Amino acid sequence: MACLLFLSGSTALVYELVWSKYLGNVLGNSGQAHAVVLATFMGGLALGASVFGRTADRVKNPLALYGLLELGVGLYALAFPYVLDALGALWLMLAPGVPDGWRVAPRLLVASLSLVVPTLLMGGTLPALVRHFASSLAGVQRELARLYAVNSLGAAVGVFLAGTHLVPAFGLAASAKGAAGLNVLLALAALALARRHPPTLAPGQSAPDAEGGAEVAYPRTAVRAALVGVALSGFTSMLYQVTWIRLLSIVLGASTYAFTLILTAFILGIGLGSFWLMTRGSKVDSLRMYARMQVALVVSLCVALPLYVRLPYYFRTARWMLTASLETWPVFQFMTFGFCCVVLLVPTFFMGAAFPAAARVATAKVSEVGRQLGGVYLWNTVGTISGSVLGGLVLMPWWGMEGNFVAGAVVNLAAAALAFSAVPGRPASPARALWPVAVAAGLTVVVLGGMRGWAVRLSSITSPRVHSPTESYAQLVAGTERKTVPVFYKDDTFATVLVADIPGKHRYMKLNGKVDASTGSDVETQVVAGHLGVLLHPREPKNVLVVGAGAAITAGSVLAHPVERMDLVEISPAVIDAARLFKADNRNAVDDPRTHVHVDDAKTFMALAPRKYDLVVSVPSNPWVSGVSGLFTRDFFQAVDRHLTDDGVLVQWIHVYENRKELIQLVMRTMRDTFPHATTWLGPYDLVMVASRKPLNFDVQRLAERMGRPDVKADLARVDIHDVFALLSKQVHSEQGQLEFAGQGPINTDDDNILEYASPIAFFVGSLDRYHDERRAPDGGPRLFVHDYVRQHPPTAEQLERLYRNMARYHRPDDPLVRGVAARWRAAAPDSRDAALAVAKAALAQEDLSLAVSLLEAEVARGGREPALITAYLEMVTTRLWATRTVWTPAEADAALALGREVARAHPKDTDLAEALGNLCKALPASVCAAAPPAPVASPDTP
Repeated sequence: MACLLFLSGSTALVYELVWSKYLGNVLGNSGQAHAVVLATFMGGLALGASVFGRTADRVKNPLALYGLLELGVGLYALAFPYVLDALGALWLMLAPGVPDGWRVAPRLLVASLSLVVPTLLMGGTLPALVRHFASSLAGVQRELARLYAVNSLGAAVGVFLAGTHLVPAFGLAASAKGAAGLNVLLALAALALARRHPPTLAPGQSAPDAEGGAEVAYPRTAVRAALVGVALSGFTSMLYQVTWIRLLSIVLGASTYAFTLILTAFILGIGLGSFWLMTRGSKVDSLRMYARMQVALVVSLCVALPLYVRLPYYFRTARWMLTASLETWPVFQFMTFGFCCVVLLVPTFFMGAAFPAAARVATAKVSEVGRQLGGVYLWNTVGTISGSVLGGLVLMPWWGMEGNFVAGAVVNLAAAALAFSAVPGRPASPARALWPVAVAAGLTVVVLGGMRGWAVRLSSITSPRVHSPTESYAQLVAGTERKTVPVFYKDDTFATVLVADIPGKHRYMKLNGKVDASTGSDVETQVVAGHLGVLLHPREPKNVLVVGAGAAITAGSVLAHPVERMDLVEISPAVIDAARLFKADNRNAVDDPRTHVHVDDAKTFMALAPRKYDLVVSVPSNPWVSGVSGLFTRDFFQAVDRHLTDDGVLVQWIHVYENRKELIQLVMRTMRDTFPHATTWLGPYDLVMVASRKPLNFDVQRLAERMGRPDVKADLARVDIHDVFALLSKQVHSEQGQLEFAGQGPINTDDDNILEYASPIAFFVGSLDRYHDERRAPDGGPRLFVHDYVRQHPPTAEQLERLYRNMARYHRPDDPLVRGVAARWRAAAPDSRDAALAVAKAALAQEDLSLAVSLLEAEVARGGREPALITAYLEMVTTRLWATRTVWTPAEADAALALGREVARAHPKDTDLAEALGNLCKALPASVCAAAPPAPVASPDTP
């Protein structure tokens, strides 16, 4: 019998995960939508427990009722996609007539109607089985803890399998059908067993407990305290869950795998706590046990909070010790799950023991165990719904993670005080009864009150990328605080947003621990993404939709053009607030009168958008982050297509670093499945795709006129794009070239979102995968726009110099593209020392030593003494020494050493020159370098 409940718990969590994703595709992936889905799911379970709990008391065979309930769940699961399609159409009918701020109401209606039937049936399964086994009050209390534990452990297994294996391998529809098939088998097994095993107690029959005592074990005061207690603990359990998910997402990375592992550990702890309570027997005072569990939960939170702040350091260290490869990905997942367990198992253990303990108090009459247990579930769900809705939608934006933990501790202590006060036979003195609560309250004030500001520190020191180990937590904190200055921090329903300055360099924005925008190297991609669509559009775009705000630099670049209206859709309200801190770099885009900000999911917004757009720019670029991959599916591209004018253009950003070529191909193939025409441009670390229904005819004069507008010219100049040649040099795919690169293969869809589950693996491996670049074509890339352009407009030496410096800044030194541009520059300016140096450095990087020697020696002989030239010269001499020295050919570089020291003395702050001089000394005998004092070398921090 326990096996049935274990498997039904597993299928229930498979459904919750699958249906949540289905509903996310219809209602959006915003925090409000998630809260609505969770509240509806929990509410349906409670209503089912209440309704079918009463039925279980009256039917002749509760086990048969359980079987029918499971059968109903399985059959409904098969029909769920069709039901959702019909309700989705209803949602689209109702929502346009509802103001933006009130659209949570029709969302709640759609979620409720789609989930009420299956969750109602699921909610009745546990009361039915408990009623089947009920023979005495002691037996009820024992079986309740056992069955609740089994059901919770099954749920942990179900969510783990669904999130890490079923959905990634088979998609949403197939996973739901598999769970439905298992439900049908469970139903048939239960109906068969019901014939052989009649209930222990007939309907309406009363029975004494195992010791022959009365059925009523607790007075009404204690029962009321237990019911209020389960409501309060339900509230805090959801409040903590919302907060722990946010905290661990910041530390572990906000991928869908991380979310699955967090939820698995949470439910596992609850199951283990219930299992432990079962072993305590029925002699324990359940109300006092409940109160103790609440106190223990608060104490465990206080003890663990100092650990929470150190989690980024510990995770960083563990991650550094692990070689990143496909083979070690399972090990990384196991390590991630271990961190989840460290944080969650102890407090959720106390939660898992508390619920059945309180339920024991409230289920005081065996003959009405179904009704009473349903009432317990109802009270508990009032709390869980309040916790999920208030915790995520109201309290998190109001006072953040820190406030949520404080509020949870206060409510837990209040529940404990209420329970201790209602324990039968309690001490006459309230002080003796409530001393555990007082001690825990004092600890809470000391710990939680003394650690104010820990959330800002947590976000500051967290990074999903680990470039080097750190000796200690204190060193990590000191290094971070020395280099960065936080200027903004806010938790909202969807994300934790931090803005910080690196003094003297740039400002960046972090979302859930990951840098998502900056005024550093990210600027070029953001600017290019904002301009490309407008510059290549066949006419002047008037209505523009920008998906994803970030630092709003892309939006500001769009507004440099004479657009009339720009709808800016951002899922996180805190990001909009943070973007205002970048107004010097984004042209005050958020508060521009042409900008209309919408805090919503992009798919939901487009489903209800009343207008069509000339241009859509989608700039969320990291599909490994949970929810972002939905913006790279065929369903999303089709939604964009429906909202574009006939000659409309889509601009889509996709990152290349920490990605795999197969996934870049997947995105391009999926986009081209909807848009027949598209080209690809470099950003410089990312790719920007420009797609349309109709071919984009290249018009040089039109492009030059648009680029020549003062605001546009100034905006492009900050990323070294000063003319048409510089812009066209960034094209890497023609239409046909992009198709050839994309190739044949699967399409990314909402139902089978390959990208959602493959991207986190690619991010973990962390390699920079190559993509086909037509600029490297042996025939000169004749299909690229720049090919024909340079024939009619040969680039000047100045243009080639700017292009070289832009490429040298972002490309590898040995990239053939860098050498090619340098060679073209030298051909246009044969007397330029800088051009010769550029070719020499590229040749040196490609180990073409003979060319580097000829160029550098010639320039030095001509009297060149610039630090950059001498640095390259010393590097060349060092490379030649290591390549040619033997016992028969001793090293001779006295002249180079003397020259290097002479220039270094004249430029003591040039660290590159000092490093090159030091490397040369390593290649020479120690006596040679010791013969003369070294040149003074300044620290980079020297003023």
